Formats: sequence, C-alpha cells, structure tokens
Amino acid sequence: MQRLNSLWQIVNAASTVRDMAQTTRTYHFTIAENATFYLRAEHADVKVIRWSRPVVEVMVRLQAAFGWRVAVEQDEAGVYMAAARRTVVGGLSSARFEVRVPYTAYVVLRLEPGSVQLDNVNGVLNLPPAGAPSEE
Repeated sequence: MQRLNSLWQIVNAASTVRDMAQTTRTYHFTIAENATFYLRAEHADVKVIRWSRPVVEVMVRLQAAFGWRVAVEQDEAGVYMAAARRTVVGGLSSARFEVRVPYTAYVVLRLEPGSVQLDNVNGVLNLPPAGAPSEE
C-alpha cells in the first residue's frame, strides 16, 4: 500500500508539472469575405472547423511553451500565423491549433510535419503528392 501511495504522489506531481508547462491562447480576427488564413507550423496537430461568422478564431495550446516562437499578423488579404519550435528545447514541446474559419475563407496549411482534422467541409479538397515541390 505504501508503494501505491508513493506512485500516486509521483503521478500527481507529474500531472501538475505538465499542467503548469501548458499554455493556451486564443486569437480573434475579423476578416473580409474571401480572405485567407495561412498557418505554418512544425510538429503540430491542426483542427480546422468551418463556421458562418466572419471571424477567424485560433486557439493555440502549447505544451512546454518556452520551446516555441509564435508570430501572428493580419492585413487586408488575411491572417498569417507561424509557429516554430526552438532549436534546443523545442524537441520537448508540442502544439495543437484549433482554427475556426468562415465558409468563405481560403485556408492554407504548411505543416512540417503535422496532422490535420477537418470539420464542416463542403467542397473540393486538393492535396498535392507528398514529394511535390512547394509554390514558394
């Protein structure tokens, strides 16, 4: 029983440290019709949800936030977000992006590597082959 209590204390301490190292931020951007949302991220999980509001909402959850650099910019053409892991400490960190975009917005994701989940999609989805050259 003593070992079980000790193990439970270790699990609780690890959970507390994990929660302290996790940072969540939410960004809101009002955009014009047919604007673009562009996200460039490393080793991230991205969930894209379409909705009818003329707002881009991005909830970013960073594990070990000290290992990330995040930049966000908006202009008349759209919203641009870049998230890169820092060289040394970034290997310990992870990121999850939950992006809500209007039905009329263009979405461009550049993931190096990453995973994507799409909700409320209506239309054509065009994914280039894995080895295709980028347009940059």
